[in-house]
Amino acid sequence: MMSEEKKLKQIEYLRSQRENPTGNYRRYLVGLYNYFKDCMETSNGITSLPAMVKAAYGDKPDHMAYTKIKEYKKTLTDLGYIRNVKKDDGWHIYVVKDLDF
Repeated sequence: MMSEEKKLKQIEYLRSQRENPTGNYRRYLVGLYNYFKDCMETSNGITSLPAMVKAAYGDKPDHMAYTKIKEYKKTLTDLGYIRNVKKDDGWHIYVVKDLDF
């Protein structure tokens, strides 16, 4: 779990990447967040790893995509944008806060 100070630094970094991107990290997080938001509306928060990879990376995932997606999901959870909920039919992901970066 991230400290409040670390959360604020991470969000500030992501905000700076919106204006002056130095890589794809923010783009991957935003793509994954948007996928989760769509899943809430279409499948009650049920997701699949291949669909998460496609949402973040498009049609060109790198060799670490499946591992990195799990990290991106954890980042979104730690920053308070999504929540994982265990239900009878498995894990569901819910968006709990709009993106502000």
